[in-house]
Amino acid sequence: VLQLLLELQRQPELWNRNDARLSEHGPHYQTDDIWLRYKDESENKETGDYSNFGDRHDPIWYPAYYALPAAKPLIFALMARVEGERLGGVLIYRVPPGKEILPHTDTGWHVDYYDKFNIAIKSTQPGCTFHYASEQMCAYMGDVHWFRNDIEHWVTNQSTDDQIILTVCIRIHRRN
Repeated sequence: VLQLLLELQRQPELWNRNDARLSEHGPHYQTDDIWLRYKDESENKETGDYSNFGDRHDPIWYPAYYALPAAKPLIFALMARVEGERLGGVLIYRVPPGKEILPHTDTGWHVDYYDKFNIAIKSTQPGCTFHYASEQMCAYMGDVHWFRNDIEHWVTNQSTDDQIILTVCIRIHRRN
């Protein structure tokens, strides 16, 4: 993860190019993000209407993916490790010191279709905490966790440094 962290530090202009998640009314408003893969937003930008942005879609790579080549081996090694069948959205988020992602439950097609994994790119211990209802966990750099976003969750950063996470959404084969 160190190579990706270095690439991020060299390119601060990549943060917040897509601000759909960062509305002051949403749970992520205190954070920053970089979208590597999601729905093609050309139509939405043209019309100014994002009401269908979370609908079923085939994701595309965003320009930031090509600017951060160290993300590729992390994404595809994880795909192989979990025997992923299809790659969905991929983004990087940053929670600055003293900030948080507010409690929320994600909904919609993407949440129902894909499993979500977090890879800790930068996480200062102690203080960077991922919360579920009555549980919490701290991740060290390089840690991966399979994460349920269909139940209430939130993130706090009570450290003195940024927390940076690579989130990878993967459709996993389920044997009956």
